[in-house]
Amino acid sequence: MRKEAVIIGNPASGRVSMRRLKLCAETLERGGIRTEVWPTERPEHATELATLAGARLVVAAGGDGTINEVINGLHREARLGILPLGTANVLARELGIPLSPERACRRILEGEAVRIDLGVARNASGVERRFACMAGIGFDASVVLEVTPGIKRRLRRTAFALMAFKVFMTSEIPPFELSCGGGWRRARFAIVANGRNYGGDFWSAEHASLTNGRLEVVLVERVRSLLRPDILATILAKRPLSRRMPSVSVPGVEARPLGETAVPVQLDGEAWGRLPMSFRIEPSALTVLR
Repeated sequence: MRKEAVIIGNPASGRVSMRRLKLCAETLERGGIRTEVWPTERPEHATELATLAGARLVVAAGGDGTINEVINGLHREARLGILPLGTANVLARELGIPLSPERACRRILEGEAVRIDLGVARNASGVERRFACMAGIGFDASVVLEVTPGIKRRLRRTAFALMAFKVFMTSEIPPFELSCGGGWRRARFAIVANGRNYGGDFWSAEHASLTNGRLEVVLVERVRSLLRPDILATILAKRPLSRRMPSVSVPGVEARPLGETAVPVQLDGEAWGRLPMSFRIEPSALTVLR
């Protein structure tokens, strides 16, 4: 029996187009995989489509936001393929998947299947959502809220740098607390990392791994400290932020606000609620082709 796959992507977004999705489908067909293209039509539609795909191979065509939607609907027996057509492509870089669409298609056909961990965020209402790469609390989540789809489409990766400057200069960045490593730690920005990469090819957490069953939490108590010459040099040289900031490796972490001002959260580069929230690891939760 022939293998079956579905390709899920938003043809109105960035580098994604129906033509490109169909070319990928043709490549998979030539490799012996019967393939359908399922375009998304609205936010969270990729989650619905991934659920409908059942145990088939599901190819997420887009960026980390599309992958996040897909993994939140995947059947436990399904495999994930990645066609990296986003802005940062953090998970693709983490897994060593080529950023060329053509080579990424070949990797889906010829690559190895590996099991990776997923993070799980749980809000105050008990609603859970998976994330593949990272959760960001505070400052970077505020930046994500400022980057509209239109700005991202026009400016791509530059959009995040510009909005980060805007948030830094004009917005209140409230403090919060995290319980990790046996006590509560104060911060205004924290990265709860499942993998090392953050925002592209920059490493936030040197010892994070998709397969070690733990989360690495990097804490920034004062956002202004990111402009210190030694830390700025670390960022510009694409060295891990965890070399300059406190970090701890844990199976789970809780975070709560300090004061009345809302503290936003982002998962894999997409805004998702506000504190209080908890985060835990789900070991070997996903089979992905790389």
